Amino acid sequence: MGSPTDAELDGVSMGQKYPDGTVVRVFCLRTEQNTYRSGWAYKLHYGATEPDPPRTLEDGTIRRYDNSHADTKGHERHVAPDPEPESIEFPGMVALWNRFWSEIPKPEFELD
Repeated sequence: MGSPTDAELDGVSMGQKYPDGTVVRVFCLRTEQNTYRSGWAYKLHYGATEPDPPRTLEDGTIRRYDNSHADTKGHERHVAPDPEPESIEFPGMVALWNRFWSEIPKPEFELD
């Protein structure tokens, strides 16, 4: 699959559970809310269905990019086993989408 466009990512909300006990959930939405100065609300999550520290964080996260607290924390990358997220510069939704999929051992979702 080639790189998606912003238009293709807008409104994406998908998830997949895998036989190895992992899950991928992705959410991307363009927004004009002041909270999201980047113009995007997003969460790109790879984790386990059952938390397994130190392989995962307490909530099962193995790797996650999000801006769930954009107004106070900005853009973050969560990587197990470190419980403290790393603040990141937002490179744009397409670039972040591509980075996420390059860092996890699962195939990228097909977009309609």
